Amino acid sequence: MNHKDNFDWLLGGLFLALAIALPLAFHLVGMGSTFLPMFYPVVLAGFLLRPQVSVLVGLLAPLLSAALTGMPPLYPPVAFIMVLELLVMTALPWMFFQRLRLNIYLSLFLTVLAERLVLLLATWIVADWLKLPGMFLGPVTMVKGLPGLIIIFLVIPPAALKIREKMRQSPFLQPESPAESEIR
Repeated sequence: MNHKDNFDWLLGGLFLALAIALPLAFHLVGMGSTFLPMFYPVVLAGFLLRPQVSVLVGLLAPLLSAALTGMPPLYPPVAFIMVLELLVMTALPWMFFQRLRLNIYLSLFLTVLAERLVLLLATWIVADWLKLPGMFLGPVTMVKGLPGLIIIFLVIPPAALKIREKMRQSPFLQPESPAESEIR
């Protein structure tokens, strides 16, 4: 394992901790789920880390948060819907931005579009299962997060680009030379 691998796991742990702590802070001031606070560090993980690490962050964040804080709830299965959303929010930025090298804003737009579709479908399925009005709940759920999505579009791309640039400049994260590999 090289320095970059270690750093990805370290940053992944930081993003996971932030994904649990930020919602607590937002809920304390009454700005909870409308602003999607768990999404910010998770989307950053998708833009900056290897897919194995970022997908693990997206998978664990809502489940650990539910276990530690009760938010999001396990029943109704909001935490499980969020697992699906956050898996999209980690895998697609990696694919579009890191793998296909698309523009960061286009990558984010396509990711959010896919995440909103996953949210809509999951809400309809769960609403049907719980005998709730899915045709009403689906669109309301999608609209409720719009302030958070606006913040994501304003904050995440510049933050991701700045952090990525700092990571590139770090001597700690430069590829090892063959001579250094032989010493170990």
